[in-house]
Amino acid sequence: MTSDVELPVLPHAPDLQGASVGQGVTEYIRHLILTGHFRAGDRPRVEHLAAQLRISVTTVREALVELLGEGFVERRPRRGYIVAELTRSGFEDRVLVLAMVTGELAARAARVMGPDLVASLTGLQTSLRKLDRSGSRDAAESVNHKFHCTINIAAASPELAWIAERFARYVPRYPGQSADSRPRSCSYDHASVLTALEGRALEAAREAKFSHLVESGKTLGDELAGLGLWAPVV
Repeated sequence: MTSDVELPVLPHAPDLQGASVGQGVTEYIRHLILTGHFRAGDRPRVEHLAAQLRISVTTVREALVELLGEGFVERRPRRGYIVAELTRSGFEDRVLVLAMVTGELAARAARVMGPDLVASLTGLQTSLRKLDRSGSRDAAESVNHKFHCTINIAAASPELAWIAERFARYVPRYPGQSADSRPRSCSYDHASVLTALEGRALEAAREAKFSHLVESGKTLGDELAGLGLWAPVV
């Protein structure tokens, strides 16, 4: 059974400007699905989204096509786009792929790791701890993202970094929500990753990054289960 969803005011709606409007709309609708504002079977109304975000219906439709390819929505005859059921097993499979790819990126980064890059990552980790302690979760998530991107870029493999970016989209970010009202997207403990990178230990870096992502994914999966996001296992 499907239902039309018409939210009076969209939560934490972004300010969409410039050439990245399409990407921003896609990210925002994905966010609404991953945070349970849109549930499986809901039919988000294109016109409503366009009016609330002050963009064209064409841009919203293009975003839904992108989300169709990612598995977040389905297209039904005479019904349009319907929010797809999300399963924990599907989520964990995507986290597994992300862990394998970023583990390889970490190993490649370790091969070329120098003092300047280690210092940069250590500085980011220090900032991350401070922001986490102060409850500045949005800022912490931004620094955490930069920490991982720095490693991915150092690996000098645009193809693997692109795959990592695609699969990271399945991890909710919760922009605008208070620190005590949302799950943490990822553990901020990177000690084993930093140690392996500083020692230029390729296999240790691969294993540390892999374990970091898999363990974070299991924790997040449990929390999202508590929010009722996953479809029941039949």
